[in-house]
Amino acid sequence: MQVAVTADVHLRTQQEYPERYSALDNILAQLASQDIDVLIVAGDLFDADLVDYSEFEQLCGQYPSVQLHIIPGNHDAQINEAKVVGPNIHIYTEPEILVVDSTTFLMMPYDPNATMGEKLAHAAADIEERQWILVGHGDYMECTQAPNSTLPIYGPLSRTDLDRYAPTTVFLGHIHRAQTNNNVHYVGSPQGLDITETGRRTYTVFDTANGLVTAMPVTNDLLYFSESFVIVPVENDASILKQKIKRRVESWNLEPSEYDRVQLRVDASGFTADRKLILKTLKNGFRQFSYYDDGPRIDQLRISADYQRNAVAERVQELVNAMQWDFGGDEPTREAVVMAALSLVYGR
Repeated sequence: MQVAVTADVHLRTQQEYPERYSALDNILAQLASQDIDVLIVAGDLFDADLVDYSEFEQLCGQYPSVQLHIIPGNHDAQINEAKVVGPNIHIYTEPEILVVDSTTFLMMPYDPNATMGEKLAHAAADIEERQWILVGHGDYMECTQAPNSTLPIYGPLSRTDLDRYAPTTVFLGHIHRAQTNNNVHYVGSPQGLDITETGRRTYTVFDTANGLVTAMPVTNDLLYFSESFVIVPVENDASILKQKIKRRVESWNLEPSEYDRVQLRVDASGFTADRKLILKTLKNGFRQFSYYDDGPRIDQLRISADYQRNAVAERVQELVNAMQWDFGGDEPTREAVVMAALSLVYGR
């Protein structure tokens, strides 16, 4: 049997964010057409301060074959079945077992006063089967927190917790970018909330028969993309930029019919002899798309007519581009290294 999982929809009203309702509607429509009758929501279905849930209830009513099993997250910790009502809506305000096709899911709602490990210690006695799935909302420490991070930590789950209680698979909400660390899966948000959440979005399907986890595409009304370019002042820098723009757009893997759904941010930094030409190249390269803000931004693009420094800058870029760049983690991007090097070359 297949079970769908999503999280971090952050619904408010349809008037404010219709694209978020549309994304959830698309998931429910896909599940109904595929005879998948369970959707688990791993927290933050709603955004903070929402008090009218009728639009969500009406949406669920259109798909009576799909049962929604919801845990509260840090943004909607106040929800319960007295507030959100529907025959196919189930909300878990305490750790509770959900059995689907003989597979045990431990539904672990967000608790601001406890870690997931502490909650697991109390729930462990209820897990009688050796094969079980954890559904939670918060930070998995190997995935979301860098050493000495000053960011707040939400209901954390540690590797020690996983080793001690041994769930076979973990599905988490809270981090909006879908990612996997061994058997821990952040399912991601089905709709980008703003320009920082870019690209195609997905939801997750879990097969209880074989444990297979698959990312499935969401058809979104709104797609965010953010592209930045570091310009090195070589003779043909505008032509080089034109080719880079072409490759970036191709990497989005969009059909032309989807272009009108795009909201775009474009930044150019670095050095050039002709800022006007670079701006024109950016505008022409992305002319088929709408902007999230006021078009290409070149406020960090500087003028340089120092040909000796330009030659050094070109060589630096060649050396950086020749490096294998798969460090991952918190390492700087290739573009950030090029920009830092250019600042040294030009003394700015």
